[in-house]
Amino acid sequence: MQAPNGVLWQGELDGGVQVALTIFPRAGTERVEGTARYDSMLAAAPRQLDGQLTAQRRLSLRERDDVQAPAEYPEPRAGARFEGTVSADGLSATGQWMSIDGTRRQTLTLTRKAVYRERTVKVAGARLTERFPETGRPRLDALIASLRDSGCGEGEHECRSGIELMRLDGGAVSLLRTTWRYNGGAHGSLDFVGGTWRRDTAESASAASAAPARSVYTPVRLADLLQPGEACLQKLNDELQVELKRQGAAEPERGALDVQALRDTRTPFTLYRGGLVMHYAPYAVGPFAQGAYQVAVPFARLGSCARPAATGRDKSPETNEKEQT
Repeated sequence: MQAPNGVLWQGELDGGVQVALTIFPRAGTERVEGTARYDSMLAAAPRQLDGQLTAQRRLSLRERDDVQAPAEYPEPRAGARFEGTVSADGLSATGQWMSIDGTRRQTLTLTRKAVYRERTVKVAGARLTERFPETGRPRLDALIASLRDSGCGEGEHECRSGIELMRLDGGAVSLLRTTWRYNGGAHGSLDFVGGTWRRDTAESASAASAAPARSVYTPVRLADLLQPGEACLQKLNDELQVELKRQGAAEPERGALDVQALRDTRTPFTLYRGGLVMHYAPYAVGPFAQGAYQVAVPFARLGSCARPAATGRDKSPETNEKEQT
């Protein structure tokens, strides 16, 4: 089994705001780095984190203010930091979540929801490096496995694939796979693949059974999030293109979706509790030099075109029951 390479922590701040921290160690040091996501806040662009995890299990994290592009944050927001202690079993961390200057603070308990593993293998002469989360829940880990790369593409010398848990709560799980591919050209290419499932509970077939209800995951497509019809597809495309223009994409019109993209379960979108995020790879809406784009579309902006019942967004946070195998 591959050694753990990182951890996904989740907790809830005052007002029911979920915070998700994905933390990776820097090899050979006590330093760590990663990202912070806050529910609907900053959904398309997570805050970057730096910090330290000591041998005494002291965890210190700080948002990296100097790299937050203003264009990605139309609403001003102060940075934050965390000071706490990881439990002896490594399954939780408790401490203070506070403003950078320490004037505003609250107690925050984080629960470990997944570990990240990494491996490098040779497949058909190409070097594949992949990083993926593992939750210890068989059905959920099977969804993650369904997005893992089995190898590089034809003619590729090297590829690096990473799967990130973008949303994990009682209503849904949303994954994004990012793959860098190199075939000997001037630079590699980057592509995104998404996967989102609604989490339901299936009752035992026998009413007298004492077995717990089990989780059932149903694929969610963009078509499941929109009311049918050309008008609602156009509404979504209008929101996407307005935001792409605001972010400076050279060809925002290329970000428009068609009916096929709505029906494809691997279209690169992910969910947060307030809406959806579309992920555009380099070249998708402009030249390679402009890089990738992420566009958040709140469900509220879609109005009557949104179908919230398909998202499971009213079921949070994630429950801690074990899956029935």
